[in-house]
Amino acid sequence: MAAEIVILGLGPGRWEDLTLEAQAALETAASAGQIIYFRTLRHPTVEAIQARYPKLAARSFDALYEQSETWDSLYTEMARQVCTAATAAEQHHGQVIYAVPGHPLVGERSASIVRRLAAEQGIATRLVAGLSFLEPVCAALGVDPMDGLQVLDATELAGMGPERVTAAVIPTRPALVAQVYNRRLASGVKLALGELYPDDWEAQLVRAAGMPGDEAVVSLKLYELDRGDHADHLTCLYLPPLDPLTPLRAPETLRYITQRLRGPDGCPWDKKQTHHSLKRYVLEEAYEVADVLDEIGPTPLPDEFTPETVAPELGLKLANELGDLLLQVYLHAEVGRQEGLFTLGDVLEEVNAKLIRRHPHVFGDVAAPTAEHVLRNWEEIKRRERRENGEDTQAESLLHGIPIHTPALAYAQELQKKAVKTGFEWPQVEDILAKVTEEAREVGEAIESGESDHQAEELGDLFFSLVGLARRLHVDAEETLRAANKKFERRFAAMEARVRAQGRAFESLARAELIALWREVKGASDAAGD
Repeated sequence: MAAEIVILGLGPGRWEDLTLEAQAALETAASAGQIIYFRTLRHPTVEAIQARYPKLAARSFDALYEQSETWDSLYTEMARQVCTAATAAEQHHGQVIYAVPGHPLVGERSASIVRRLAAEQGIATRLVAGLSFLEPVCAALGVDPMDGLQVLDATELAGMGPERVTAAVIPTRPALVAQVYNRRLASGVKLALGELYPDDWEAQLVRAAGMPGDEAVVSLKLYELDRGDHADHLTCLYLPPLDPLTPLRAPETLRYITQRLRGPDGCPWDKKQTHHSLKRYVLEEAYEVADVLDEIGPTPLPDEFTPETVAPELGLKLANELGDLLLQVYLHAEVGRQEGLFTLGDVLEEVNAKLIRRHPHVFGDVAAPTAEHVLRNWEEIKRRERRENGEDTQAESLLHGIPIHTPALAYAQELQKKAVKTGFEWPQVEDILAKVTEEAREVGEAIESGESDHQAEELGDLFFSLVGLARRLHVDAEETLRAANKKFERRFAAMEARVRAQGRAFESLARAELIALWREVKGASDAAGD
């Protein structure tokens, strides 16, 4: 007969709270002189057991808490030792009891790891249920856990970065943070929750729930959580829900706001918007984001980035503009929801599925060691997707896929990039330069002809050739012209400043004076490296 591991729940703290099955298992083990492995002896139920069975052979893993660097390594080592004991017990057709606080499957990660390792080694496991910490804690608070209560682990919460906290916690629902067992952990929990909750939000600490004479519920501000000796191994933190408009850093708040804006008592302007009427704002907000990116300029790659690389005020400015752009996504999603076309969930599903599908080198087993490999894979996956959707990719132009609202310079550059992939390319950069010269000559001939339509056509050809030259020189045509525009603005502003300093009106300068002033400003600008 093979041995088995019995994972036994010790309940919240009293002998009376142990299930009859648990009491029977402990009675049998004590009578047989069997060793019981406790995750920790720091639990009131253990004291009651030892008082009832003074000769009980008890071992614990308390010493591992000081030796392990992470919680995963701690619990894995506990599980390894329990499975080793079970393997040894098998020779005597015995049983190993692993006793844990509360219920084995409620907030007890070590029990889950024991079950996994045991399954891998072919060791049977059996659960002996226990009353979890939830029942007495909810009773002390007068809270029904079915009213949307979120149950969070303090150690996991304290280890989250800000972006994970906003994804893991919904602050408009009640939350219970379990196992806030010391001040250091309480500090980590406070910092994590500070991403979503006001520092002065009133919470409740529940200590020794279910233990007569020791149970206590203490109200305190969130910022006070790591002050004093509030936390111990029987402590939980309860956070009442926030008003929907309070957690300004939570994604859910933006969804709520957009629904309110377009709701029956919402904003008259927002309620009358359609996908078409909002189109201009999507473009405007995207360009405003691009303007800030121009202000920031080139920055190092992430592994070389330091906070000093970008001025803090520009970082906040970019965050502000990205927020405006994100609002457009949420507004369109709300319009789509009201029309019955799609929801925000559809938007998220589409982009998440697409990113996973088009990055098999990250989320699958495809090799793509360089950015060029990634782009080739991306294009092939897109073609496969279109075929699967019933689109005739054979009849489709190789230039297909560029959004029609792309700015003209950028559109031209994308057209040329697609054409070059087919081999349609000038052999040398000098050939492109010669083409630019030829197109400039044809513009001159069109001007001599006096035909405005012909002039516009030839000027367009010149622009297109210049874009080709920019592409061959690995220069972004759109960004290059934007930079030239900015430089002209700065130099013209410098001219205006000099004229104002002379007490004159800019319009009063003669052409020769303007040319001389421009050369003067340009010279100063060139000397300054602008």
